[in-house]
Amino acid sequence: MDLLKLIIEYHEDNEHQGPGSREATLKALGYIPHLNEKTKILDIGCGTGGQTITLAETTNAQITAVDML
Repeated sequence: MDLLKLIIEYHEDNEHQGPGSREATLKALGYIPHLNEKTKILDIGCGTGGQTITLAETTNAQITAVDML
């Protein structure tokens, strides 16, 4: 089994496929001043989109989320 498949298999039953939490996302957002509807956020490596949902729920920003799978 190649490493990528192993990593995916390890995380596939998790709510999100990587480190972090809603609280961590909110903390990171706290460091960014002046978020509004003109703000653009690029969520690279979003996995199943756990943090993307938090971004969408807590900002008016334009969000683009991408992952390799």
